[in-house]
Order: sequence, then structure tokens, then C-alpha cells
Amino acid sequence: MRMKVMLKNSASAHLFYGDEFLVKERVRELMDKLLEPDLRDTNLIVIDGVNPDVSYLAGQLFTPSLFGGARVLLVENTTLFSTRADQQKILAKVMDSWEGGDRKAAFRALAQLLSLLGIDSDSLKHGSDWMDEVLGSSATTRDREILSQISQEFLEENRKGETKSSEAALEEIILSSFPEQTFLIFTAASVDKRKKIFKAVEKQGRVVECVVPREKRGATLEKGFFEDQVRRSLHGCEKTINPRAMQLMHSRAGGDLRQLHAEIDKLVAFVGDRKEINVQDVETLFDDSHEAEFFEFTNALRSTDLAKCLPALHRNLRIVSHPLQTLAIITNDIRRLMVARELLFSAFRETWKPGISYDSFVPILRKALQDDTRAKEKGTYNLLSMNEYALFNLLKVAQKFTMERLLGIMEAILDADVLLKSSRLGARSPQIILERVVYTICKSERRIAG
Repeated sequence: MRMKVMLKNSASAHLFYGDEFLVKERVRELMDKLLEPDLRDTNLIVIDGVNPDVSYLAGQLFTPSLFGGARVLLVENTTLFSTRADQQKILAKVMDSWEGGDRKAAFRALAQLLSLLGIDSDSLKHGSDWMDEVLGSSATTRDREILSQISQEFLEENRKGETKSSEAALEEIILSSFPEQTFLIFTAASVDKRKKIFKAVEKQGRVVECVVPREKRGATLEKGFFEDQVRRSLHGCEKTINPRAMQLMHSRAGGDLRQLHAEIDKLVAFVGDRKEINVQDVETLFDDSHEAEFFEFTNALRSTDLAKCLPALHRNLRIVSHPLQTLAIITNDIRRLMVARELLFSAFRETWKPGISYDSFVPILRKALQDDTRAKEKGTYNLLSMNEYALFNLLKVAQKFTMERLLGIMEAILDADVLLKSSRLGARSPQIILERVVYTICKSERRIAG
């Protein structure tokens, strides 16, 4: 595990940031050192870090333990250290959560965004100038309408964005002397090292950056780090793994630590009392994360459900070596849908009906294959050579789109291709460009029956 550690381990203030899985692992290790198991329920106070109440935190921090022993305040997933580079990610979370019907998640993300930009509740109440800072110049009218609705309901529930003055108050708390055996722990996805509050923790306590080492090309876990994670997990279960099985696991694993450990748990349960995991075990049970994640991404795109598409996009970007690969996946799938749409108006014009069953479709397809000379040709976009069931499902998706709509998506893809290859935004924030493509795919439309 690659760590950048500053200051001594005996500090009273700690900040862990970076990969979520590693952050939780490091915090768990620290908790085991600080807290006795039988005092965990009484001496551990967990605080939501999205919009923490600083006065409550201060009150808890300086309240002595009633039961003795160490006392820990854990401020989870805090936005206090965030950088403006996270603005678009947080905004996407706001919109994604709202579109998916998760009001609480949308409000939490909005509070995080307001805190990051230093926007207070008074700014939300008076005018809409704050939206320009949040959405940027390229925002659509629909984006503004949605964000306005979210902010109004946010205010109605009397929520407030964290302000810079609260950060200053917390900075003073961090720099003060804590009661003996009292510890304050922050966790965060990312940090802005220029912030005064970050420098306060760095000065007074300990900062740990949790970084997942990856191969130079692609997002696969670095081999030495991967093997260390596997061996540590298996050691705790009193299991071993032979070298060939380890190599196969690495070739199939993606870059998600949480998924890796879930696969290891499956293997351990599968082998039962047997001590060693072999190649056959891995071949039988260990899922190929690359294949599964690519399949999940295309399935999400075909659903046109923004709540599914954005998380799938973000996961895909973590496993590809360049964002253009993600754009290529989108392009290929939209092209296949265009070809499928054409088939609905040619080979299946008289026979395809909305709601048709697979059993009814099979004889229709086989008749079409007899009449169409293209059936024997091979090629990425020769859909008549596809597996029968796969083609049936693709046609069901295609009937949801007009050809005009698919052409509009292709135009958005071409624009994204130019921006990714030639613009400053493409070099620094390719995710924003690809999110716009996903928004275009997911825009509501009149569904039609082919």
C-alpha cells in the first residue's frame, strides 16, 4: 500500500484521503489501536462530513469520556478539504441522485457543492447568479430548471451549505489542545492542500494519502500491490494460492479493490476446507472484471436511465487506459442501434410488432435469414449474423429510439471526439465531456413502436 505519511503516528488529529477502500482499511487499523472493543459503542462518535455541525463537533470533542479509555470522533467523507476540481463530479452526483429519485442524496451532494464554492443559503434565496458559478456557461435551460427546483426544496427543509467561516472555526479547533486520549479523524475522497484547514491538520496531526498503485498502462492494479492484497486476505482465512492461479487472478481483476475482495471471499467459500486455491478454482469462480464492466456499461447506456448510466460511465473510466476508449464503446453501441433500427424498417418491417415474444421472433428471423444474402457475411455491424437472442434484445432496445434521435446522439459523440482530442477540457477533465454525451443519450423522448 503506497502511503504518503506526514508527522508522527501519535497525533490527535488525523486525515485519511484517497481510495475509499484503502481509507476505510487504514481507519479500521487505527481504530483497532485506539479503542478497546468493549468501548467502541460508547467512545466512538461518527459524524456525517458532508455538512458537519461544527458546534456539535466541538462539544463532543471536548466532552470527557464517561467510561474511561480513548475517545474518537470520526468525520466521514468530509468536503471540508475538497478542491474545485471536484465541482463537476459533485454536480453530476446532485443531478444523478435527483433524477433517480434519491432526494436525500441530492441534498447532501448540493450541500457539499455549496460548501466547496463558498455559497451560503442567502445566495440561494436571492436571484440565480449562483447557478452560473455552479453550472458554468454551457448549462442547458433544463439543467437550470432542475437545479432551481432542487435548491428550492433544499431551502424548504432548512438545510444550509457549510460556509468558510465554519471552516475557520474548525481550523481553530484543530489547532487547539485536545483532552488527553481524544482523537479527531477525518476521511475524504480528495483534498486541496492549499486550504488552511488542511495545513492545520498537517501541522497539528497526521495526514495519510491512500493511493492504489496501478500498472503504467490501463487501470489494472499494480502486480506487487495486487499480490500483497490477495495474500493478506487469504492469510486471515488460513488459505494459500499457487503462482499460476495468482497470475490468472491478476489478469482477470480490474482496478476496483472492493470488487477484488468480494471475489476473494467467493473463492474462500468455494474451496471450503481445502487450504490451497488453484487455477481451476479461479477459472470456475473468479469473474473477469474487465468483461463484466464493459458489458454493464453498454447495458446501462441502452437503458437510457441516467441514474444507471453515470455511475457505469465513471466505473468504465477507471478501467480504460484512455477516455477515447470509453467514447469508442459508446460510438460502437449507438452505431449498432442505428443498424438495428434500419432492420426494423427493412427486413422486419412487416413482421416485427411491439411486445413480440422471443418464441414468435425466432421463425420470423429464420425466414429473414433465408431471404437476405447478408446473413452469411461476418462483420461488426452485420447484425443478422448475431446470436438469435442477442439480436432479439438489440431490436427491442432499438425500437425505443427514432432514427433522428440516434443521429443526434452521433452528432454529440463527434463533438466529444473533437473536444477530447484538441481542447484543454479534453486534457484536464475528459469525464465532463463524456458526461454530456451520456446526458444526451438519456434525454427523455417519445418512445415509439418500430
